[in-house]
Order: sequence, then structure tokens, then C-alpha cells
Amino acid sequence: MISFLNLLDTQAEKNRFKELYDKYKDLLYWIALKKVHNIEDAEDCVQETFFYVAKNFDKIDDVYSKRTKAYLSTIVTGFAIDIYNKSNKIDVISSDDENEAFGNEASQLKYFENFDRIYLATVIKNVLDEESRVFLYLKYIYGYKSREIAEIYNIKDSYVRKKLQYAKTKLKKHLEERSL
Repeated sequence: MISFLNLLDTQAEKNRFKELYDKYKDLLYWIALKKVHNIEDAEDCVQETFFYVAKNFDKIDDVYSKRTKAYLSTIVTGFAIDIYNKSNKIDVISSDDENEAFGNEASQLKYFENFDRIYLATVIKNVLDEESRVFLYLKYIYGYKSREIAEIYNIKDSYVRKKLQYAKTKLKKHLEERSL
């Protein structure tokens, strides 16, 4: 933990980080272990998560908030998926230039505004794979750019964009089928 604390400027930040670490380390380990099924990989996921959070500690408001818990859970899940995919050599999804078929991002997002948030959250949970959900949450709930998401998980920005596009296309198709 000392290496994480060295990334922080003030003693107040260091104290808040210690609180954050003590409060969430076991939860994050449990989440990661559920995904990677390997103790060492789970520990790596947790360490990567706290390293990322220490570098971006300004994104943490209240250590004890539900938003912080969800944010940390999302970050560790993404690292776990990344490690799992690398260890199992999961291929990158292919894209048939879905951008042309689906239109620009503003019109894509406008489409989803027509649905109740709880219903949409349920559909996202049931229809999308976990990696797609993580990317969607980071982009549209936490406000990350696809480039920033790519940097977090050390993957290509184009992969994040394709995965987000794939997720939106899959959601739209599912919602249209349900409304028929």
C-alpha cells in the first residue's frame, strides 16, 4: 500500500485512501476471484485497481458512498475480464463497420432515452456480456472516454469503441424485438 500512498499529494488524501483500501480490499478481491478463479490473478486485479484509483483519486468523492463501491467494483471487474481474456486468449470481436449501419453516437443515445432506466438496466444486465457492461458503465455512467477506458485496461481504443458499438447495437436489436 505504501507505493499507492506515494502517488497521493496530501496527508488527507493518504488517510482517505487508507480508508478506501481497508473498506473495499476484501470485496474487490472476492469480485476478482469470482471472475478469474485464480488467487494470484485476483490479487493482481485488486492491486491494479488500487493503483489506478490512486493515480485518479480525484474521481473518488465519498469513500463510503454506493457510487464509490460501484465504481471500484466496475474497475476491478474490468481488470478481471482483461486477465481472464488474456489467459484464455479470447479474440477481439469483429465489426462490420456498424457505425455506418447504426448512425452517429448522439442519435444512438437518443434512442435509449425512450426507455425507463430500471427496465434498461435490467436489459443491459441480461443481454450484454460482462465486458460490454463494464465499458458501458465506465463511458455513460462514470463519464470516461473510450481512450481512457483503453488506457485503464491496456487495450486498444478501437477495441473499446467496437465493443461499445456492439453493445449498443445488441441492446437496440433486443429492445426492438421486445417492442414488436
